Amino acid sequence: MPKKLPSKYITQGFVPTNCIANQGLIYLEQADVAITKGDAVFDDGNGYATNVGTAFAATFRGIAAVSKDNSGGNDGDTDIAIIPAKTDIQYWVKDSVQLLAQTAIGTLVDLGDNDSIDSSDVSLVEWGFLIDDIDVSTGAVAANTQGFALGRFQKTPQ
Repeated sequence: MPKKLPSKYITQGFVPTNCIANQGLIYLEQADVAITKGDAVFDDGNGYATNVGTAFAATFRGIAAVSKDNSGGNDGDTDIAIIPAKTDIQYWVKDSVQLLAQTAIGTLVDLGDNDSIDSSDVSLVEWGFLIDDIDVSTGAVAANTQGFALGRFQKTPQ
C-alpha cells in the first residue's frame, strides 16, 4: 500500500495549514460552474461565485471550503462556503510554472490557475500570495514537479 502523502502535498488547490472555524466562512451564491475544494473563488461580475479567474484581482473572494457542482443548474441555485482572503491563514499550494527557488521566499506572487500559484508572475492588481516558505524536497517534487509554497494572501500596496 502506498504511503499517504501529507496534506501539504495535495495537488488540488490551496490547502490551509490549520482548521478553519465554520463561523469564519462566508457563503456566496454560486454561478453555473463546478467549484472544487481549494479553488480560488471570484465574483463573476454578476455577484455569483466562480472559479474562473487568472489573477488575484479585485474580484478575488477567497478559497472554496467545499466542492460543489452547479454546472447543470442556474446562477444562484446553490450557495458555496468560502474561506475569505485573510492575511492570518497560511496555505500550502503548488506552483504551476517553475521549480520554486529559495529566492521566492518573501515574494508576493500571482495566481497560476484557480488551484495554483505562478512564482514567476509578480505583476499584481489587488491581491497576491506571499510566499513564507517552500518545499522542494524529493516527496514534494514527486507530487508536483515545481514543488509547493507555504504562504498567505495579502493585499498589494496601493
